[in-house]
Amino acid sequence: MSDNKGDKARPKVQWTAEDRARHQALREMFRDWHPSPEELIATGEGANFDLHGEYRQLRPFVEEIKRAREAAGLTLAEVSRRCGIDQPALSRLENGHNKNPTLDTLWRYAAAVGRRLVLSTEAIRETRQTKDKSKRARAARER
Repeated sequence: MSDNKGDKARPKVQWTAEDRARHQALREMFRDWHPSPEELIATGEGANFDLHGEYRQLRPFVEEIKRAREAAGLTLAEVSRRCGIDQPALSRLENGHNKNPTLDTLWRYAAAVGRRLVLSTEAIRETRQTKDKSKRARAARER
């Protein structure tokens, strides 16, 4: 009896020397550096990085708007009428099934429940150890 799912043998991946070297370099790069997706993009290491709309701050944000809707006593049908977004789409948004809403959708949804969408930015904290950072840390420990 095979241990593979469905008893189907998968072909063994044949890595080239270049593939192995590239993977080893990636493992070494991230051994002590655990960047956020934003930091990867800001440093250029994530040029082809795709968040797939799963921005971790979005869920609490949508939940806050949903609580505001409920506190105002508004139904999804009423919000739909106010903002022009169909009711099933609003339901998917509130239940976390739309992981990549547009800013226009969020703006309309928030406005329909009496909330204002406010965007801001903040600096991305660099977490990668650099030689200068290592020297400063070592000097601080020696004091």
